[in-house]
Amino acid sequence: MAGERDVVIIGGGHNGLALGRYLAAAGLDVLVLERRGEFGGGLSTEESTLPGFYHNLHSNFHGILPFFPPWTDFDLPARGVTYFHPEANIGMPLADGRALVLYTDELRSYEEIARFSRADAEAWLVMRGQMAAHLEEILAIAYSPPLAGEGIEEFLAGEIRDWFGQDLWDMTALEFVRSRFENPHVQALLLFHLAVGGWDIRLPHTAGLAVAFLGLITNWQLCRGGSHYLGHVLGALLMEAGGDLREHCHVSHILLENGRAAGVVLADGTTVRARRAVVSTVDPTQTFLSMLDPEDLPGDFVESVRGIRYGHGDVIFGVHLALAEAPRYPAAAFNPDIDRTFNVNIGYETPEDILEHYEEIDRGAVPATPRLEVAVNTLFDPSLAPPGKHTGLIWQFAPYDPEGRGPAAWRELAGEYAQRCIEAWRAYAPNLTPDKVLGVYAYSPHDVATKLVNMRRGGFHCAALTDKQAMWMRPTTSLAGYRTPVPGLYLGGASAHPHGGIVAGPSYNCFQVLSEDLGLKPAWRPKLWDAAGRALRERLARARAKA
Repeated sequence: MAGERDVVIIGGGHNGLALGRYLAAAGLDVLVLERRGEFGGGLSTEESTLPGFYHNLHSNFHGILPFFPPWTDFDLPARGVTYFHPEANIGMPLADGRALVLYTDELRSYEEIARFSRADAEAWLVMRGQMAAHLEEILAIAYSPPLAGEGIEEFLAGEIRDWFGQDLWDMTALEFVRSRFENPHVQALLLFHLAVGGWDIRLPHTAGLAVAFLGLITNWQLCRGGSHYLGHVLGALLMEAGGDLREHCHVSHILLENGRAAGVVLADGTTVRARRAVVSTVDPTQTFLSMLDPEDLPGDFVESVRGIRYGHGDVIFGVHLALAEAPRYPAAAFNPDIDRTFNVNIGYETPEDILEHYEEIDRGAVPATPRLEVAVNTLFDPSLAPPGKHTGLIWQFAPYDPEGRGPAAWRELAGEYAQRCIEAWRAYAPNLTPDKVLGVYAYSPHDVATKLVNMRRGGFHCAALTDKQAMWMRPTTSLAGYRTPVPGLYLGGASAHPHGGIVAGPSYNCFQVLSEDLGLKPAWRPKLWDAAGRALRERLARARAKA
């Protein structure tokens, strides 16, 4: 493997694979290096409980299709990538026997919200209409290098005010939802959707970001055959285009020559030189404080990297179940579709329930009352379990360092806490008796950070999605444009704009920057948001000229 390539990419998660495919299609000799023996990163599907039961350990709910750039650029449907988009998409059974379900059918969602509040149903249609009218601008912000520079806050505040008829810039997501909706259960379901996306709904400047996320609230989808299938196809497409993908290749450090990134050195001493660029899709702490000598970097830059926050609002304790039967909710008497809803909220019945969990986790406390995000993927993809059987997924927000005992304390806590999570689900679905639970696999934040070291402190966004680490500040202002202080070295992973999750935004945007720097011809078809992005930048230029 020693030798030279045009571009060396560190990390074989979906961003590294997608970026490699884009670059290879543009005619470059590309090598993607993956530390583990399984590429795909969070696109991981394993038989964790019993043979024949397949569980998505990390990424399960994919919410950006069909806007995921590789979907059309790589023609993923023609490669066998299929998604299920359940009609009953997100919902919550309530302890009082009712259920609130939101559907892919907008009017059906309206009708269900109206059962709780007619005013909220009307507010729902208004909000969804505003989002649909500005979807292209929202996508343009996500799928292009971030708008940045002088006056950007005032500009974006004005744009968002024009789009949504409300001054949202300084608001929290919690304040936004409460300003538009009155029923606590409706509020809770909307806030649950934001929270499970990794947002801290209490932070200022998150309302505008929240409305973008709420625009896709009923777009949760499931990859047929397990999330790993998407990762495997992306790897195959990289190699089909002439790129190279190697596993069990741990990058020890990035090679510098005359201050420029010139390649990488592996842990076994192998050197791979890069003629044109090195791209890191792993977190900035690894990239700049481990793979480089901080002495070779500007002091203020090193301090900004040391200040990046990880594992805030995006740390999850997982429980994976092999089930003899699917859960049945008494709330199905109110709405039968709750039994076949994809993304289900268990126990977050009011905003105060969510806030209570945030406060516990802030203290490092394991939540006293488990409240859950659950799914039964086999309701939609029976191939994930033996005939007649089911898989169950439980995710619970949790602290990385429980009770100040160190993350390894999860080894002692995980088994008992997994049972408490199962009991919390059973309180809403009493048929999930112990004899129906055939296998249990507890997957703690410590396990996440140990297995996928890019997810520092167990955070699935790889750099926390906070108001201080969003858009032109993600992960720092000096790194937000994908270029770094080291010539020839770029960032293209989940720590970059727009965020983590299976969105391919960092890789797609990094390729735009590389295309400009390396003189590459864009290897994609025009997107629906391209014109909106150009218009946004033109308005920003006029605003600056006027100022």
